[in-house]
Amino acid sequence: MHPLARALACAALLAAASVQAQAIDPNGCLYVNVASVPVHYTGPSLNLTMDGSINGTPAQLLVDTGASDTALTRTGTEPRGMSLWSTGASSVGIGGYSRIYRTRYKEFRAGPATASSGELRVIHDFGVPPAFDGLVGAPFLLQSDFEISLAEKELRFFRPRNCGGRFLAYWDQDAVVVPFESSWSSSPNPQFTVLLNGKKLNAVIDSGASVTSVTLDAARRAGMKLDAPNVERLGESAGVGDTRVARWGATFDTLQIGGEIIRNAAVGVLDASFGDIDLLLGADFLRAHRVLFAMSQRKLYISYVGGEPLGQRRGIEPWMQKEAEAGNSDAQMMLSSMYRSGHGVTADPVQARAWFDRAAAARNPRANFTIRRAAMGRGDYEEAARRLRTGLRGLPGDRIAALWLYVVRLRLGEGEAARADLEKTFARDDNDQWPKAVARYLLGKRSLDDVLDDAREDKPHANAQACFARTAIAEYHAALGEADKAKAMLAQRPECAPPPKAT
Repeated sequence: MHPLARALACAALLAAASVQAQAIDPNGCLYVNVASVPVHYTGPSLNLTMDGSINGTPAQLLVDTGASDTALTRTGTEPRGMSLWSTGASSVGIGGYSRIYRTRYKEFRAGPATASSGELRVIHDFGVPPAFDGLVGAPFLLQSDFEISLAEKELRFFRPRNCGGRFLAYWDQDAVVVPFESSWSSSPNPQFTVLLNGKKLNAVIDSGASVTSVTLDAARRAGMKLDAPNVERLGESAGVGDTRVARWGATFDTLQIGGEIIRNAAVGVLDASFGDIDLLLGADFLRAHRVLFAMSQRKLYISYVGGEPLGQRRGIEPWMQKEAEAGNSDAQMMLSSMYRSGHGVTADPVQARAWFDRAAAARNPRANFTIRRAAMGRGDYEEAARRLRTGLRGLPGDRIAALWLYVVRLRLGEGEAARADLEKTFARDDNDQWPKAVARYLLGKRSLDDVLDDAREDKPHANAQACFARTAIAEYHAALGEADKAKAMLAQRPECAPPPKAT
């Protein structure tokens, strides 16, 4: 048994001994509450996380029923100086393949469970640097009955006693019951059938997904056409794997889950494969529903609790506003971005600035990266370095920020130490992994032609990457006092159109 599984099993025994249980009926069925764990919204995508710790330091761990194992990320390992070794294996996500490393920990805690002196996998490659230190997957979350109640921002683990096949949705006698279906997957995350526009699809509940999504192939089987008026190109999505995939928003006539029918269902469509799964019910679905994974009975119990059944973040939703007002700097940055762009809300630069300032005061990483630009523009390199270091403490996997910090440190006369740190930062990145080519140029190991060739290989992002490369290289030469080279580089810079937005 995995050390974390043993730890949660011990918690179950303690809870059972104290008989802190929910009575299901008068015939002796008790539902023993092993543990109740608060859930948070973390990072640029406001992912669901739980508290944990790594080697005695606090950590945020993604609550991911869609993951096949518990693992760490570079965000968790790099600031702690944890040694990694290659496994030669890879993991598949919506962004393709990620290399898998392993690391040894002295102590690891996830919610109610603590394990000592063991090893964990490290997922290395993400399309966007993750804000969470690790993730807890289905084998940990679903080793007992598991309830997600986002209305109460709480996760609950249960062990049934003398319950057999009795109805377990103790909070709602009208909860929908959905049976598990047979699966070839080794993950305990249950698969079940849903109907999208009447078409049978294979689905799972994926708490690690921000929004509900269907594969492009399955959406077409359900009658969707990309040129239909109810389909909108929304940019890109990122996750495990170092590439991003095209994303659309579509409205389907119906999505049926057991006895619940969602009409005019807003669902994301991804040009990706989920293996043998067609549809992922994500955190937007979970916010409008209370869900019990009754692993002991191989059933799901689902109750609608109010709000948009599939929010899709089409505007500022009440939960976002509440999080921002409560001091969540990531939610504050999301509101700032929406008010600035007018996404789902009337554009309001005053509100955008106010929420940005609150996020910056709370040391939000992305806010600090933005302030860096202004500091560099006015020549305040000490301020720029301070902002970059603050941001990188929260998002240590952000390679773009690492490059800017190197350039700023050159301005401050820290060339030798800055070079050593840049070498270390990019040591494990593949040679074709952007922006390593830029880092190697700054370290004197690649030519400009090589860098631009690498930028062009990723066609959807070629223009933006070439623009960034020339901008960063120009700043590098300016920092070295080579003004003519810097001017020539900027003169050849393409129009800097932003790449498609990633979520």
